[in-house]
Order: sequence, then structure tokens, then C-alpha cells
Amino acid sequence: MKNKILARIKKHKIIAVLLLLLFFVILYASVNFYKTKNEAVYIGDSTRRDEEKIAEAIKYAESQYPPRIGKYPTEKEIYESPYIKHLRTALNSYVNGTNNGVEEDAITATNNDMKCGLGNFSKDYYKSKFVILDALDNDYGGVQGYIAFIDKPDTGFWFWVYRLEGDGEYVLRAFCEKPPLEEDRVIFKAYIEDAISKSNYHL
Repeated sequence: MKNKILARIKKHKIIAVLLLLLFFVILYASVNFYKTKNEAVYIGDSTRRDEEKIAEAIKYAESQYPPRIGKYPTEKEIYESPYIKHLRTALNSYVNGTNNGVEEDAITATNNDMKCGLGNFSKDYYKSKFVILDALDNDYGGVQGYIAFIDKPDTGFWFWVYRLEGDGEYVLRAFCEKPPLEEDRVIFKAYIEDAISKSNYHL
């Protein structure tokens, strides 16, 4: 009887020790999991802060250059801008397959907010001349703006042309669709037709 009781106590002790070990293993794993998770969040936040700092540095550096187009350019100044002329060159280059002066992201890039990339639209757009709806200096260098194609004026496009190293070659850096909202399509159509008819320049 005594031996049975001792055996039972010994068995309970072993189970208690095993449960205690299991508890410490789970505790250790949990601490490491949350530590790793928190480190990952911290690293993610740190990376985001670094990217923001780099973007601000680029923005500041670009602000030291003279205006590319300026705040109040005339229509003639816009169409004679080498940035705008390069957009025509880049589109022609894409159509003929050489892609000179076109960055890879301008061909294949995607964006969560906008449909981007020359490759995502019909080349029939680019074969047409376009009218500039708006153009202005980009905070991160180069010139950005909005265009519509005269032969296919069903939507608008946003572009960004950049000059490498400040005074090097021009490149088309981004090209995205900027369509009207569904409820604004009638107004948009009238606006585009008016812009095309009133413009003295087409590229």
C-alpha cells in the first residue's frame, strides 16, 4: 500500500515537473514571438521613416534648381518646354519599340490609386497627337502634367518627365491614367473637346 502511494506521488511529481517545463517553453516561445513581432514593426517604422527622410532630402535638393516650367507659363512656353517635347519623343519611342528615354516603371508600373504603365493602354492613344490640360514642376524634379489624346479623347493621363542628374538626359518616369469619375464623364467630354478646340498647339 505504502509503495503504491509513493509510486503515485512520484508519478504526480513527474507530471508536475513536465507541466512546469511545458509552461516555461510556452512562456519563452510567447516572449520571443512578441519580441520578434515588435522588432519587425519597429524595423518597418524605421524603414518608413528613412524613406520619408530620403524623399524630403530629394524634394529639398530639387527645390534648389531653377523652375522647369514655373507657376504661370504661357501655352507656348509649355509646348516648347523640353520636358513636354520629350513626352512626345518617349511616346513615339514606345510605339516603335525602342523605348529610348522611357524608364521601365513608365512601361510596366502599377499603382494602388491609378492604372499606370504605357503597356496597360492601347498604342492607338500614343499614335495620336495630344493636348496639354495642365503642366507644372514636380516637387521631386522634372515636370508633371495631364494630357488627353486628340484622336481618343475618352480619358486623361498623368505623366512625369524627369531630367537625369539635373542636367542630363530626359526620361519619361511615370505614365498613368487619370479618368473622370463616372458621374463626371459628360462634363469631362465637354471639357476635353473645348481644350482641344481652343489649343493652338498639339504634339
